[in-house]
Amino acid sequence: MLISELKELIKNYKDEDLRLIISEMYKSMPKKLREEKDIDTLLQDTSAYMCIGKMEKARNKQININDMQQEVNLFLDYAYKQYYFAPNNVVHKKERPKWRFKVKVYIRDLQEVSVDREEGSMATELLYKLYEMLSYACGYYIFNTENPFRSVGIEQTSLLETVIARRLSCEINRDNIKSVINLVINNTVDRDTLYSSLICVLIMNLKSSDAKEIAVKECKQLIKELKESKKASSKKSWQVESSDYHRKEKINNLIEMVLRIDIELCEFDEAIQFLNKNYIERDPEITLYVLLELLWEYELKELWVREYDKALKNGVKPRKKLINIYEYIQENNSLPENFYIN
Repeated sequence: MLISELKELIKNYKDEDLRLIISEMYKSMPKKLREEKDIDTLLQDTSAYMCIGKMEKARNKQININDMQQEVNLFLDYAYKQYYFAPNNVVHKKERPKWRFKVKVYIRDLQEVSVDREEGSMATELLYKLYEMLSYACGYYIFNTENPFRSVGIEQTSLLETVIARRLSCEINRDNIKSVINLVINNTVDRDTLYSSLICVLIMNLKSSDAKEIAVKECKQLIKELKESKKASSKKSWQVESSDYHRKEKINNLIEMVLRIDIELCEFDEAIQFLNKNYIERDPEITLYVLLELLWEYELKELWVREYDKALKNGVKPRKKLINIYEYIQENNSLPENFYIN
């Protein structure tokens, strides 16, 4: 059926019939097709959907990376100033919800710029900034959403993978590795993502032993700098407590990164010792739990039992969950498939 014929046909239907037809057509579409065609957006905001179509047609022309850099940087400036969220005279109210379509187009077009081309490094830098902005929006309201990655139809881990792969494809050196480590630990995660997932994405892109060893050194240096940055203060305030909390979180994430990399380098004892010595947690049982969960993930049964027994000798009292796992290992001589057994 031609579109012209379809338009004539639907003129004969009542509103109730059209609602039924649309519902049935929506249910018959595969989820992948709905996501690719952004059908949800079409239904939620038809004018905005048509706007993105016009933007895509305009982008079909050769991308001018310099013009795009100016456009993206202006968008980022407006976003951080909350022009797409709060009332202002810069971005019109009708235009504010369209921020997600702009970001979709930016990410798509920038990914099409090959890293091997002269403009590749500039495209990578802009993707880096867009990732930072979306991560920032996970913790602070700059758009009318609590899940900005989902709003633009991309997973946080997926965009991070793109940025890291592009950054490290140019050259494996201290500066590049340090920059992607900072990208992981200095940004907020969305409600669907764990820092562990971001850490694994980073490690997956460290293809050589040399790259992994550089990453371990950079992580340890960053931990040292974070510990030194803690300033003694006789005055307590929520700002100080918040700063201390985020510092602790960054340090512990870096420690997890070191452990995971050392395990991949088969430096098992060094990995365990480093975590036990540096992990910031008042309760040693929590540190033990974190360690044993990671050892379980890497299927290191002998080390799991060794560290459990060592903790017992040191007076640590494991929670019931860890006791159950230990008993399972003793009975089956293997780790359970599920870490959260009762």
